[in-house]
Amino acid sequence: MYVFIVNPVSGNGRGRRVWSRVEGWLIQKQTPYEVYFTSAPSQATELVRSMIRRDIEAVVAVGGDGTVHEVGNALVDTGIPLGYIPAGSGNDFAQAQGIPLHPKQALYRVLRNKIQPMDTARIGTRSLIGFGGIGFDGQVAKAVNQSSISRRLGRFAYLLGFLQTLKQYRPAQVTLITDGIEQVFDRVWLVAICNQPNYGGGMQICPEARSDDGLLNLCCVHGLSRAGLIKLFPSVYKGRHTSHPSVLLLEGRRITLRSDPPLVIHSDGEIIGETPLSIEIRPRSLTVL
Repeated sequence: MYVFIVNPVSGNGRGRRVWSRVEGWLIQKQTPYEVYFTSAPSQATELVRSMIRRDIEAVVAVGGDGTVHEVGNALVDTGIPLGYIPAGSGNDFAQAQGIPLHPKQALYRVLRNKIQPMDTARIGTRSLIGFGGIGFDGQVAKAVNQSSISRRLGRFAYLLGFLQTLKQYRPAQVTLITDGIEQVFDRVWLVAICNQPNYGGGMQICPEARSDDGLLNLCCVHGLSRAGLIKLFPSVYKGRHTSHPSVLLLEGRRITLRSDPPLVIHSDGEIIGETPLSIEIRPRSLTVL
């Protein structure tokens, strides 16, 4: 039995449209399935946790990276595989995992039942599945989530959020402890914490990040003027920002971060709180189809 968790409003309604097509193919192939539609934050996590003890082949998220985050949080350490049919705005998880963007091809990948393990990371009571961040990054995620216009812009939503946030954001002082090594940075714009290379609709923020290497990759952008950040921004889409002197790349298994003032934290694009934060890698804790 395959269980499908559908976010019908993801991708400006694309979730519902994609599910309609997927359901037709499932019926054609006479594949047993159940489907549940979400209508509120965290509902997907609660739904999946309520059925963990059942005989389930896999749980398949139909939506965007936020839906992957919620379903994945419920499946960590259960041994039940996560499948994904992309139907969001950015679909960064699909890009990182090589999941086809075409719904029929993504479904066929799920039904092939080829399992691959991946790492996740623990942040308090939550799990990071693909990517997260603090500071300017978190404020952009918050702006995107709160904007009805951005949901219609697809991959350009992050660009709109970037422009909206740029005017009011003030860089902060950040203390970063990576595997016991402490560093202090002034005028920090953002710290991205990645289990995959891309986020924000295709930006290659941590080009060397991998979801199965037992490490988290960090990108800290600091010491830039507002004009300097604007100049640097386009290079992130090709991963060419990494040689800039104001960009520091790190990797580690356990990271602690403090800031003055407190900064917004997001995980897979979902706002989960403010700094301070502690995050630790959980190797091979989730299986993906």
